[in-house]
Amino acid sequence: MLESYPSFYWVVAQFIQPLFFFRDDAPKDLQMEMVGRCKVGLETFLRQTPVELLPRSTEKAQAFLVIVNDWIKVLASSSGVAANEATLHRTLHGFSTTLQDEVDRLPTFTVIKKGNLSVHNLVEGASQGYPKAVLELSDEFIVNEINHAGKCLAFELPTSCGFHILRAVEISIKAYVHAASGSLPKMNQRNWGEYIRLLENAGCGSDFIDVLKVLKTKRNPLMHPQDNLETDEAISLFCICQAGMEALIGDVRNRSLEVKFRESLKVLPTL
Repeated sequence: MLESYPSFYWVVAQFIQPLFFFRDDAPKDLQMEMVGRCKVGLETFLRQTPVELLPRSTEKAQAFLVIVNDWIKVLASSSGVAANEATLHRTLHGFSTTLQDEVDRLPTFTVIKKGNLSVHNLVEGASQGYPKAVLELSDEFIVNEINHAGKCLAFELPTSCGFHILRAVEISIKAYVHAASGSLPKMNQRNWGEYIRLLENAGCGSDFIDVLKVLKTKRNPLMHPQDNLETDEAISLFCICQAGMEALIGDVRNRSLEVKFRESLKVLPTL
């Protein structure tokens, strides 16, 4: 995924487009100013535009920049022969036409705000919005699931958002069960109801247990193939899951189980 800002092309155009008014008989200082600004625009475009985003435009900008640099050398030394105005205009027109064509063909969509959540954080990594205390005890899998959930929410895939964020929570719950009790239930008994029972028996905090019970009511319907989440429901679930993660890690820390929790996360894939 590549991030781009439409206003960038407007800024570049402000530097390059005036070259359409370049004339061979214009004063040298005006010619230098116009060609110099075009050079800045082309260099900015090439520096900040990924080649894979606009490959044909990048190629033409590189060739255009060679012509512009040659012209600047001629103007600076007042000797030699550079491209005439017709060549500059033709090159500029070719670059502009290609750029417009490639930009028009880009599959660009606008991601709109989701509730009170930062769209930028959802796309770049929703885990950025989690407290440091949570991230310090979360492994790569959990962080990736949180980030996947954020992207799904940003791009209006609410049901997928629900699956990913609940996977992050469930892995954390299983790690806590293992850290607090030393084992996991049998494979056919691994469900949230059993996890909650084991955590209650292990003396986990009641506030944390209450959050899990709320999440359980949100999770179970989502596991049925015929059920889907609406965007508002996904936003609610996403936020509740963060609260659940914060409560879980808070309880782990209150009981000084950080080391065991980390060790449990490491062995979970084999259990």
